[in-house]
Amino acid sequence: MDVNKVSVVKQNYNEKDPRKLAYLYPSINIVVYAKKVQEFCFYQSLDVAEDLANRQGYLLLPYSCMHWTRAKNYADDRKVKIGRKSFFMMKPHELTKNEINKLYDYIWEELGHEPSFSKQS
Repeated sequence: MDVNKVSVVKQNYNEKDPRKLAYLYPSINIVVYAKKVQEFCFYQSLDVAEDLANRQGYLLLPYSCMHWTRAKNYADDRKVKIGRKSFFMMKPHELTKNEINKLYDYIWEELGHEPSFSKQS
């Protein structure tokens, strides 16, 4: 599994930057605008965190893909919190098969795109 090919960031999130909508449409619903900007900022922060993790040889693993006792072991030095979600910086060889399967499912279900590694690896 190549570290640079696994991504927990939604593809093409930055094509539609919602921050200029308030200027272009002053009568936009403030709740809709706030949700769009919040989601954009979340993925922008996640993209930066993933880039930094990849430069150090790690990949970001969502908390939902780990068992809570295993996550407790890495909570002090490898935990990255973005918004309300937690991610852990893990080396690819440290992942269990169950975590790889859960990561595959997370990318498929939450982000809506096909992961670039095979589930059997």
